[in-house]
Amino acid sequence: MTPLLQVRALRVAYGAGPFWRRRPVPVVRDVSFDVGRGEIVGLIGESGSGKSTIARAIVGLAPVSGGEILLAGERGVAPRRAQMIFQDPFASLDPRMTVGAQLAEILAIHGLAPRAARRSRVVALLERVGLSEAACDRLPRAFSGGQRARIGIARALAAEPELLIADEATAALDISVQAQILNLLLDLRDELGLAVLFITHDLAVVRVLCDRALVLRRGEVVEAAETATLFAAPRHDDTRELLAAHRPAGGSA
Repeated sequence: MTPLLQVRALRVAYGAGPFWRRRPVPVVRDVSFDVGRGEIVGLIGESGSGKSTIARAIVGLAPVSGGEILLAGERGVAPRRAQMIFQDPFASLDPRMTVGAQLAEILAIHGLAPRAARRSRVVALLERVGLSEAACDRLPRAFSGGQRARIGIARALAAEPELLIADEATAALDISVQAQILNLLLDLRDELGLAVLFITHDLAVVRVLCDRALVLRRGEVVEAAETATLFAAPRHDDTRELLAAHRPAGGSA
């Protein structure tokens, strides 16, 4: 079966220096990987390794200088079919609009519900992520960090995507709330058959959540394996260093 997402020899470069002699500086170098339907794949790497750049390139928010991205075998990724969940959902929400209005706007833009049915669809989206109808009429600032994370997921689900890209989506949450959000993502994968690309530097999260994992270093994938194999028998020095750096003193990763 063809994987839902196929990334082939992806390259991303940004210009550096004064504009009159600006040269492209490679940030992502020939990265290739797949994400199957219903699969959660972790993209691991330290800050600056290129994780978020890959995510943004997939959804068209970063310039692609080489390679190709295919969704269900088609070149390019239609915005509705792949949705981002951001580390700071508050930054992606309009602080002047109620949560319900913002979700309804997505339904309207993509033609997913007539006006009369939007309120009920919005309520269903909020309930699916563990929030009540009362959230519809409140502004984003009225919610806690964990609730905003749920709103960010509802916002992504509103477009009825096939692929979710979670970019450090639980990094700012405390452990108990983080566990709730991870369980929610697993439930959504099981209920909707969604594919998830989960981008993080947190190895503990990858171990719990992901079916497979890729290790990124300076814009290149240095190792890719099933999660259990990656933790039990890492093959690359960079992977071993990453695991050692995150291993609790006196314990195992």
